[in-house]
Amino acid sequence: MVFPFFFSFLPFFPLYPLFILAFILYNEKHIGAGFNVFGKGAGAVELNALTAGVEPGGLTHGYEIKILVCYLLDQIKEAMTFEQIHEALLAKGLVNYFELADALSELLESGHIRTVDCIKDSDAYQLTPLGLETSHTFQSSLPTTVRDKAVRSARNLLARKKRETENLVSITRAMDGYIVDMTICDIGSDLLSLSLFMPTEEEAQQVRRRFLRDPLLVYKGVLALMTGDLKTVGELSETPDNIYEDS
Repeated sequence: MVFPFFFSFLPFFPLYPLFILAFILYNEKHIGAGFNVFGKGAGAVELNALTAGVEPGGLTHGYEIKILVCYLLDQIKEAMTFEQIHEALLAKGLVNYFELADALSELLESGHIRTVDCIKDSDAYQLTPLGLETSHTFQSSLPTTVRDKAVRSARNLLARKKRETENLVSITRAMDGYIVDMTICDIGSDLLSLSLFMPTEEEAQQVRRRFLRDPLLVYKGVLALMTGDLKTVGELSETPDNIYEDS
């Protein structure tokens, strides 16, 4: 009984390769749409992992992210650590964490960037002549909004880090609240050292943010009140500054 059943399919045997090819093409088509006949939802999971955190208009292709990294280091004109690049680009939803990590690894391997020693035992990435040429050649292929957001975010980030190095703030838990210690550092003696009690952690964090936004204003205000010399200090108005717009 088996043989008649087997021979009944012989007329269709030459078409079997076509059946297999059609099956493969169908499978690949639906993987891209988030469906895999070998594992339901496998394509969607992979796609979501590579686009997580990316805002509309952001970059999802590896080659675009590589160009953006080269362009960013070209515009900033200084080496940046992985954490700095990651924070600057992900803050605006421009790239995905895993895609960025892969792009940096491949750029390093291909010689577009190199590592240099940085503070706190952390390596930083610096653009090479090959990376500079890549930036100049391909930067126009990236959307202008993406380029502008990346550079602005990175510059604000580096400015904040510099300010937070020159102006120290710490919050210490007390029995009945929080103590905010603020210091404006200088080459010699510190310009200002101030401690302020705040009843709640939220208020303490608000004081910290206000101080870091404009340490000069705080210094001028204290100096004016303690000396009574309002004319020398000048107008107590906030310094035009938007480096904390991303924080």
